[in-house]
Amino acid sequence: MPDGYDAVVVGAGCSGSVFAARVASRGFRVLLVERKREDEIGEDCIDFVENEGFELSSIEPPKSPESLGHILRVDIVSPDGSTRMPIVDFPYQIIDRRLLAQRLLKRAKDAGAEVLTQCIATGVEIDNGYAVAVNTDRGKFRTKLVIGASGLDRVVCRDLPKGMGIPRRIRTVDHTCIYRETRELDPSFTWHGPDVGVLEYHVGRYGGYSWICAIGDGVVDIGSAVQDREGFPDPKELVYGFVRSTPGIGEKVLRRSGGRIPTRRPLNTMVASGLMILGDSACQAIPIIGRGIGGAMIGATYAADAASFALEAGDVSRRGLWSYNYNYMRDRGAHMAALDCMRIFLQRLKLKEFAWAISKGIIDERSVKAAIAGRFVPARIHAKLKGILKGLKDVSLISRFELAGNIADRVFDLYRQYPSEYYHPDFVEWSQQSQYLFEDISTV
Repeated sequence: MPDGYDAVVVGAGCSGSVFAARVASRGFRVLLVERKREDEIGEDCIDFVENEGFELSSIEPPKSPESLGHILRVDIVSPDGSTRMPIVDFPYQIIDRRLLAQRLLKRAKDAGAEVLTQCIATGVEIDNGYAVAVNTDRGKFRTKLVIGASGLDRVVCRDLPKGMGIPRRIRTVDHTCIYRETRELDPSFTWHGPDVGVLEYHVGRYGGYSWICAIGDGVVDIGSAVQDREGFPDPKELVYGFVRSTPGIGEKVLRRSGGRIPTRRPLNTMVASGLMILGDSACQAIPIIGRGIGGAMIGATYAADAASFALEAGDVSRRGLWSYNYNYMRDRGAHMAALDCMRIFLQRLKLKEFAWAISKGIIDERSVKAAIAGRFVPARIHAKLKGILKGLKDVSLISRFELAGNIADRVFDLYRQYPSEYYHPDFVEWSQQSQYLFEDISTV
């Protein structure tokens, strides 16, 4: 294996493989470093991926057996169960996550990327402010670009020196803990849950959500997510409690998975000199629902295009890689940041306040559908509120919703105005404005 690559990608999951395929197809030498065996790459679970993730990354949509069908409808259920909001024409597919990861890895190999499995990356070598090599238990691999795509592990970020600009750690409260199981239905019971292809979301409890989706052939996917916060329950116990209390769900577990996922806005910068961060490492999941595969594929596509341009130009400095930041923030990051604003606000609501907002249409079908698809709808809260103010004695909650919507609008506009080129004073000023807005939303 030659020493010296154009790019070494740490992590051969969805984002790493999409990046590697796109860059390798342009004639660059790319190495994928992965700690798992090749047949273990990709979580062994069922997941939901937005169609846009395939469209914007130019990845062929999945087919059977990778695809398990489309989501026909989503039913949003309020925390008290009193309000149900059906959303039709939902742009998501039900997929086998491991089969998708394996397909994307094969795509990278077919494009010419090399893959080194069962290899543990231990850190990044920095020389004169540039990432120049990846250290592993199998030796050192020198490279022009280091790509961090190891998910929550964030191995390339953990020991970065001060001044690189990329945070080494993400705050605990900006994570969601998730647990899910795929189970067989018990044929001795009549199933009274959602129809095949209907995804039922229960929102608002413990800063997160729970779901159930019948996916055909007598199989149901069940999961729960809670904010990673002291005193909140283990999502596994919530899933077990639901299973025990729901006739028709069988004892046989077909698949199970769990862990933590960052559900905050994207990092202020996802590049440093010689270094790029993708996927969960860069916080590219949709904040409201923690879905990360589509966002990871899209982010990897933006990163690959910027990396290819920088390698061709011979400039892998922060300035040379900056177009990844700019294009991502303008086209997708602005939506993620505004949705993160609303996530922070909604997680501070009491359950009865959350339920009331859904029942009154303040949280409405249009905004929910957009949010779950990774899109922020600018607030039109003031017009909605006029119709319900008359009979309401306490207007403090109304005011809070209106203020939160206004801050989210300002965040959206700010991220759309992300600096187009790296100039340190401009970036510092932009970062300070972002910090101030997120300080404001945390007090609403």
